[in-house]
Amino acid sequence: MAGAQTLGRYQLERVLGKGAMGIVYEALDPKLHRKVAIKTILVDQLDAETAKDFSMRFEREARAVARLNHPNIVQVYDFGKEGKVAYIVMEFIRGTELKSSLAGNQLVDRKECVRVMCELLDALDFAHEAGVIHRDIKPANVMLDSQGRAKLTDFGVARLTDSDKTSVERTQAGTMVGTPAYMSPEQCKGQRIDRRTDIFSAGIILYQFLTGQKPFAGEGGFFTVQKRIVEEEPPTPSSLNVEVSPEFDRVVAKALAKNPDTRFQTAREFARALQRAAEGKAALQEEPAATIVVPSRQTPPAADVAVTSHQTERSQALKSGEMELEFWRSIKDSGDANDFDLYVQQFPQGVYATLALRKIAKMRGLPLPAGSETSGTRTMDGTADPTRLLRPRAEDEAKAKRPASERTRTEVDKAVERADAPSSDSVGKKSPLLVPGVLGVLAVAGAVAYFVLNRSPQPTVATTPKVEADEKAKRDAAENAKRAAEAQAKQETEAQAKREAETKAKRETEAQAQAKREAETKAKAAGKSQAKRDADLKAQRAAEARTQREAEARAQREAETRAQREAAAKTQREAAAKAQREAEAKAQRDAQAIATPATESSFWESIKASRDPADFRKYLSQYPKGQNAEPARRRLARLEEEKRSEDAKLAEARLEAEKRAERERLAAEKAKAEAERKKDPAKAKPALVVPTF
Repeated sequence: MAGAQTLGRYQLERVLGKGAMGIVYEALDPKLHRKVAIKTILVDQLDAETAKDFSMRFEREARAVARLNHPNIVQVYDFGKEGKVAYIVMEFIRGTELKSSLAGNQLVDRKECVRVMCELLDALDFAHEAGVIHRDIKPANVMLDSQGRAKLTDFGVARLTDSDKTSVERTQAGTMVGTPAYMSPEQCKGQRIDRRTDIFSAGIILYQFLTGQKPFAGEGGFFTVQKRIVEEEPPTPSSLNVEVSPEFDRVVAKALAKNPDTRFQTAREFARALQRAAEGKAALQEEPAATIVVPSRQTPPAADVAVTSHQTERSQALKSGEMELEFWRSIKDSGDANDFDLYVQQFPQGVYATLALRKIAKMRGLPLPAGSETSGTRTMDGTADPTRLLRPRAEDEAKAKRPASERTRTEVDKAVERADAPSSDSVGKKSPLLVPGVLGVLAVAGAVAYFVLNRSPQPTVATTPKVEADEKAKRDAAENAKRAAEAQAKQETEAQAKREAETKAKRETEAQAQAKREAETKAKAAGKSQAKRDADLKAQRAAEARTQREAEARAQREAETRAQREAAAKTQREAAAKAQREAEAKAQRDAQAIATPATESSFWESIKASRDPADFRKYLSQYPKGQNAEPARRRLARLEEEKRSEDAKLAEARLEAEKRAERERLAAEKAKAEAERKKDPAKAKPALVVPTF
């Protein structure tokens, strides 16, 4: 493979990188005239099982990335095998690995960090939605092209989550793949994984961006790193870099959560939180808690007592009784003593007041009220109520009120008897005013009893008109205060309801505005993504057009070069023909000169005294059978012999000079050694001089 220049139809140009099991080449696709990167593995250097595994990984990567057409994912163009070399043809990226940008614990600009991370998360979200889990997210698998865009690569250990997988490729629980320092806890444990494992690995890259170091790095081997990933929490980025805000800490903490259920569930959610943190907003938006509106218990208005109108007394009494009954039904099964407190405050003389007091005492562990006993008083519907208990009264108050009640009871009984008596005008018929009359008498009697029973204890002296007037004024003031309190409570209730309605409307408006902003953000992101894809497609088409123009220009240059070579060959042929013609003319002239003796004689006269053997060789070449050919040969031999003799003498003189120089050198070394021996006889050692000839 070292001497090969092609692989398949691709022309290999240079080596981009080497590994233990393969080489990555820069190559040219001659059909499309575009640069490609070719990743190879030498299966003949592996055992059968390992070769099968790596071949399967190559095929998996080709099939996984072939379905992913995204500007931030390196494209795969072809896959094949030639001889003992399996190869995959990918998009050629002119750039560097993200690993080199993070090397040396260097910090990256915050905006650049957020941009690269969002591009990586966008690529991950696209892959996840297509059913591909990368499983080996790390800086070495993220390229930055010449424009600084992130390109996700190396899907060699990717897992397909749909039905495309064969039984061999399905990853079972208990199989651990990935790079140790960037594994998720579930990867370390060999558990089943999903897209959230890529989110954890991306969180580690974000941690490196913010702090310049890995969150789970340190001394120790593979198992130490595993233990840290599974059990330990890394320091917050802000504790290592004071320029990092707490919002970035929250984003990193959620991305690196040990439990996958508490991480970001999608890469898109991760990217949104990161963008909000970069904008200085709350990165993690809490879900609004459900608001439970508890209807406030309104104090039922007390019935206005008026002794002058029977109809008004009856309607108000019925209204008060209905409110009391409805209020009691709403709280009778309650376990909160405060509900019964509220009932006693609103209906201190109510039908169930004593029962409420007993429930309060029971719930709060207090002794029952003294003197409480069952009464035979009837309820509002006329039935006996065994739960009605009388409140304890002072002896003097009971004695003062008992005659008034008895008088009231007597008046009521008499009114009923008169109402039940037959009319003198029509025997056997009831008066049509019987029922209203009875109700009116009952209302009057109830009003009188109310005032008597709720009257303050009176002194034993006789009641004077002035005292009665004072008592009435007090009662009127109390009633007016009660009505004002009820009106104020009603206003407060209405104001509270209004505020709650305004708050609810405000929340709904904010929720709509938030939904609108998210929709606009999503539409904007989609527009940007589409624009980016369109720009990438346009750039790709421009690159292909540029490559095609370059190929056409190269072909034109080759045609011009070929034409130049043909022109040069033609010129050379013409020069050769011209030289041949000139040589033929010269030969003809020489022949004519040979034929002319005068020419030969003049030539001999010009060279016969020369000591240059070349002149005689020229004469002999022109006149090999000339008149002076034999003297010329003898002269040439003599000159050559003299030349050889001179050369031998020169060589002998040179050798003699070298010998003389060597003798002088040896004599000098000997004299030097003798001088040293005379100078220091103790240390001097005999010098061993080896002559060189």
